Amino acid sequence: MESWRARLGVLASRGETSGPRVDEARAALTWHRNRKLLIEEIGLTAVAAEALLDAIAANDVLDKAAEVPAEAEADASSASTAQAAS
Repeated sequence: MESWRARLGVLASRGETSGPRVDEARAALTWHRNRKLLIEEIGLTAVAAEALLDAIAANDVLDKAAEVPAEAEADASSASTAQAAS
């Protein structure tokens, strides 16, 4: 976790406060904080905490993938409505 904090600090010192590398460092720090909470506050083992976080991350990926076709359908629908109006 310390290396992610250091990386975020280095990026900030170089003026990089947004972008994919900053997002990656922040996501890693969040993962480590959540892992620590699950172990210390809830009492899960390290393996169980990591498995739970992996399952949550996989579910988020599936949710985002499901949003893409819905957005494409909405775009196609609005395009066909615009063509019909002209």
